[in-house]
Formats: sequence, structure tokens, C-alpha cells
Amino acid sequence: MTKAISLVIAEAALEKIPVNIIDHPSVTNHARKLGRRPSEILLDRSYHHAAMLSSKLEYAWKRGRPDLVHFALIEALSTPLFFNNLLQVYVSTINNQVVYIGENLRIPKSYPRFQGLMIDLFKKYHIKEGKIATLLKLQNNVSLNSLINDIIKPYKVIGFSRTGVQSTPENIISTHISKDNCRCVFIIGGFPSGHFTENTKRVCDYLYSIGNYSLEAHVVIARILYECEKVLSVQ
Repeated sequence: MTKAISLVIAEAALEKIPVNIIDHPSVTNHARKLGRRPSEILLDRSYHHAAMLSSKLEYAWKRGRPDLVHFALIEALSTPLFFNNLLQVYVSTINNQVVYIGENLRIPKSYPRFQGLMIDLFKKYHIKEGKIATLLKLQNNVSLNSLINDIIKPYKVIGFSRTGVQSTPENIISTHISKDNCRCVFIIGGFPSGHFTENTKRVCDYLYSIGNYSLEAHVVIARILYECEKVLSVQ
């Protein structure tokens, strides 16, 4: 069986320091501690909250949480579905950048190591294992709509949001996935608060909510991919 399912972590809070806060003391001090230029480090609310407040960044409540993307990737890339080469994973950032995840990637469990890996990716755009295998690739100016319709080209797009139709992971997957018909995309938010933009909602053929609580991305990923593994008999 070839790769059938794609997972997109959408509007992800993963980005370099925006130009308009690059000289803020909270940014320059953090960069100094990391031994890097301010232009090279990741925006992280844990360190740059004051800078984000002072600059009134657009969609600030959704930004500066690369740790959430880290958790989500650890979950997705630790599944039998991924190990069996049946899952393709993408990160679509809030700035219309796309991170392509290679099939051989073993995501670092340590956040500082993940942070260093992402910083290197934003600098080099391409990280390989040896001379051939691509572990990570970054591409600019790729909207979520373009990623879905021009690159992945699925037969069905399923989004997950608190504003979606209430259902269960089991019912959703049994309705939309089978061994003979499983080329679909799951879209899960990679941001700390708020909801999908209208542009993201329009990309989805279906929008579901799977709980009475606001669940973090890695929890939704775990529940959805486990149901896929059951339907596809992946162990």
C-alpha cells in the first residue's frame, strides 16, 4: 500500500522572529543566550512575550508556540502509520511557509534539540540524511489552499475544530476511511488559542469536533491516527 493519508498541522505557530521586533531587548537577550543572531531564532512567547505585546503582532494570540508543533510532530511521527510509510506529514505555518517531513525523520524528543533543528531548517531550507534522503524541507509562499489542491491533491479534506460538527474519532474515520478509499487529508490546528481562519475552513470538505473540551493538537492527532490504524489493519 502506498502513502494514503496526509496530516497538515495548519496555521502553525512556528516562525522566525518577525522583523519589527528583531531589536527588542527580550529578543536580543534570548538570541545572545543561544549564541545566535536575533534574525535566526524562533519566535517563542515564553521568551518574547513583551516584544509581541509592544509590537501588536497580527494574530498574536496564535503565534510564538513552536513547542505545540513539537508535541504534534512527536505524536504523528511516533505512530505505526508513519513507520509503515502510510502517512505524509506537513506543517503549514501562519506565514504561508510549508515544512515537508521526510519519511526517515525521527523528531528529537528534547525541545532544545527540536528548536535547533528548526532554526537550521529556516536557515538552510533543506536538511538531508547523507546525500540523498530528505529529512526536512522548507518552502516559502505556499498557502494552505495551494498545499492541499496543488501538491497533496486528496479526494477529501477533513478538518478538526471546536466549531465543527460534534462526532467521535471512530465514527469520523469509519465514515471517511476504508482500505480501498483512504486518500484524504486531516487538518489540525497548530496554534494555542482561537479558531481556524475562514480561508482554512473553506479548504475543508468536512469540519468536526471530537470532544466537549478544547483539545491540544497532539491529543487529536493521537485519537484520529489510531482509528486510521484500526481501519487499515496497521500494527
